[in-house]
Amino acid sequence: PPVSQGLPVIVHFAEGIPGDAQGVALLAFEQHLRQLTGLDVRVVCDKMDDDSKLRRLMTPEERERL
Repeated sequence: PPVSQGLPVIVHFAEGIPGDAQGVALLAFEQHLRQLTGLDVRVVCDKMDDDSKLRRLMTPEERERL
C-alpha cells in the first residue's frame, strides 16, 4: 500500500508465517526502527502476486463473478 507520509520500509514474509505473527512483527519492527533512528518510519508488508496463472489472465469482471 502507498505510504502517504513517513519513510516506507517494505517487508516480505515467507508463506509459512501466520498472519497474526506478521502483524505483531511489523509493529514491533516499526517501533524499533523509530527508536533507533528517530525517523517517521512506516513498516508495511509487500503485496504478493497471485500465483494462479488462470486468475492473473482473468479480467476484473470475471474475478468478481467467482
